[in-house]
Amino acid sequence: MMDYEIVFFKPIKFEDCMKCVEYIREEKIVHINLCDLDAENSQRILDFISGAVYIQEGQIVNPGEKVFCSIPKDKKYLMDYKEKVPSVLDSRYDEEEEIIPQYRKR
Repeated sequence: MMDYEIVFFKPIKFEDCMKCVEYIREEKIVHINLCDLDAENSQRILDFISGAVYIQEGQIVNPGEKVFCSIPKDKKYLMDYKEKVPSVLDSRYDEEEEIIPQYRKR
């Protein structure tokens, strides 16, 4: 068997997700493309795969529309193209900017 780190996976029916779960159990990074599926089947497959990822203590990221990636617990990743989300450590997080009215003298 070939040694690889990333598996590109594009299921066409629900039964295909069993193969994806095997890759997740082997702690591979799995790129899952659900573009060709309707909303119901996409959600069903994503729910099933999410359970497998949860059991393995990994995580799922969403790098694009109808595209997901399972990341094993010991792997790190960078999504350099996503907008920066304010962190809890950011001093202005969850605060409204103070608006100071300015009055003109007539």
